[in-house]
Amino acid sequence: MRRSSVRFCARWIPSLSVPVVSGSTSCATVACTLQTARFSTSLSPSKHSSRAQADQKRWGFVLLVPAALSAALGCWQLARWRRKEELVAKTHTAFEADPISLTHAASDPAALKELTRISCEGKLLHERSILVGPRPRSSMGVTQPGFTLVTPLQGADGQDVLVNRGWVPAIWRQDAGLRSQGEPSGKVALAGVLRHSEKPSMFVPENEPAKGAWYWLDVPALALACDLPPDTPLLEALSEASESTRGPTPSQMDILARRPMPAGHQSTAESYPLQRATQDLLHFSVMPDDHRNYALTWFALSAAVLPLGIRALRSKRVSRHGA
Repeated sequence: MRRSSVRFCARWIPSLSVPVVSGSTSCATVACTLQTARFSTSLSPSKHSSRAQADQKRWGFVLLVPAALSAALGCWQLARWRRKEELVAKTHTAFEADPISLTHAASDPAALKELTRISCEGKLLHERSILVGPRPRSSMGVTQPGFTLVTPLQGADGQDVLVNRGWVPAIWRQDAGLRSQGEPSGKVALAGVLRHSEKPSMFVPENEPAKGAWYWLDVPALALACDLPPDTPLLEALSEASESTRGPTPSQMDILARRPMPAGHQSTAESYPLQRATQDLLHFSVMPDDHRNYALTWFALSAAVLPLGIRALRSKRVSRHGA
């Protein structure tokens, strides 16, 4: 009787590989095995589905992070764009004003604003000059090591001032002949703009006045090192010569191809210190339009990644409702 019942149960479960090990196996045992198989079969797809949904959720959050970061960088570039536009407008306004004398600037502290045009006369004290740097200079694809030369000027009216005379090569200290050409004696007349102390980045080391190591322009400390009061102003001397006055400069391709210069061009040797031209202060390494383009790039990247993250999160919800 038991064998017949086993055969009867086996007829109803031909698709399952339920092992019937002996003739004593009852139909109830086979039915229990069938129910367990059905439960395990229905459970494995749900585990796989929940794991896939968790992966989708994880990828959704992973994609939202770069989208949010790109949007934040875009807002940061917009803020820099506005600040740079204000700085350019401020520089143009300062250069449109007439220069004032150093005596007038000293008597009116409100006039001692950065980029104020100032003219002065006096004698340069070359023996107290300080080199600040290193400040490499790039010209026609060639980088030259050098420094910024700061020299105190004893004003004819008794008002002393620090003068940023410009860039000098690294051999300035060792080459006496080069120094003699750039150290005028007697009374000189200078014109430039008032500058404040620099704001060094975290990678610039601190100045070491005791060792004569100066890495950035700290106006009060430089004044004290030159035996001047700490409130002595700093004047950056500027050259009024424009690019058209200096003549055409050969490009890097002209040099590599050894192309002849136009007729009438005269190659003039550079004389040190090299002062910046007035037009140089109106040009920045990163102009306002560059910041605007950077902002648009970051916003475009955020707009491209954000829908992918939202789609990954929404697909999880849809799958839940569908279930």
